[in-house]
Amino acid sequence: MANLYFTGTAGSGKTAIALGLALYLKEQGLRPGYFKPVGIPPGARTVEDRDAVLMRHVLGLKFEAQELAPLVLGGYYISNYKDPERCRQVIKESYAKIKAAADTVLIDGGARPWAMAAFGLDALNLAREFEAALVYILKPANDRSLDEAAFFARSAKERQAAFAGVIFNNVPRALLAKTEGIYRDVLAGQGIATLGIVPSSPELAAPTVAEFYETLGGDILAGEDKLGNIVEDVLVGAMTIESALGYFRRSANKAVVTGGDRSEIALAALETDTAVLILTGGLYPNVKVLARAAEKGVPVILVHYDTYTTIEKLAEVSRVIHSGDTRAIALARESVAAFCDIDKLSAWVRGTFG
Repeated sequence: MANLYFTGTAGSGKTAIALGLALYLKEQGLRPGYFKPVGIPPGARTVEDRDAVLMRHVLGLKFEAQELAPLVLGGYYISNYKDPERCRQVIKESYAKIKAAADTVLIDGGARPWAMAAFGLDALNLAREFEAALVYILKPANDRSLDEAAFFARSAKERQAAFAGVIFNNVPRALLAKTEGIYRDVLAGQGIATLGIVPSSPELAAPTVAEFYETLGGDILAGEDKLGNIVEDVLVGAMTIESALGYFRRSANKAVVTGGDRSEIALAALETDTAVLILTGGLYPNVKVLARAAEKGVPVILVHYDTYTTIEKLAEVSRVIHSGDTRAIALARESVAAFCDIDKLSAWVRGTFG
């Protein structure tokens, strides 16, 4: 049996793909293990990697979350972990325990393939260390997304790391035909296999207000009972009031980010389909904003970052499947079975590919 290493950027849906495949393999009588060498918490509110908690529960793994994700690091990890060799040893020891109890290990990459590259613990190095074939999970946004996949596949080949192929995940409807008809052929022309094209599903791809709050922190001023709202788009309210309504009507289920002192913009956003209002700068809004938000059932989060910093932080927010979310877990399994090349993925796991 061989291992698979799922990597990609934040929000690509690596864990959902790994979860769906793990459930399929379990149904086939195999014992899939799960390992996330470099876990990254969404904010200061958690100390355990949430993906590790999910997989431990769903797969019935007899390991603590800290063993499944031994290094949970923030943006300043070098200040906290000064010894690269010690980090490597911690990862190797945890992996050895998980591998001994599994037929195959599905390895979940960090928020970026190059996470911990300064310590030599990036996806390419670790994939070779664990004799795992890399699967690049890509959420396409435009043609430049294809460059990302091709560059990584070429980098893997140059580093002599096994590369299984690419899975296009959470593909927007507008790009679905192009992904199937053009992107796949472009990669094939470079000898890169496409192992799946998974259409976007809000239930699996869209984060909730709770995940925005976990990342941003701050204060919830209204709508605390609506944190389960799905957020499908993020708009910045930096325009004039005259153009605000037309702008906000373009998107549904959106987060609107604006300064706490822009009450007229906040009120305009609340007259459209808004999932959450995020007020920046630590500026408490006019009471009319909170009253209207309460009427409309829209959460309001007040943060102390400026608008630019807030948007940067929101780029890291992604949908997290929780262990009690049986519907999302079932959808992950169904999506992998329906839209991924399950035979090729299984062949890589069984060591029979090629």
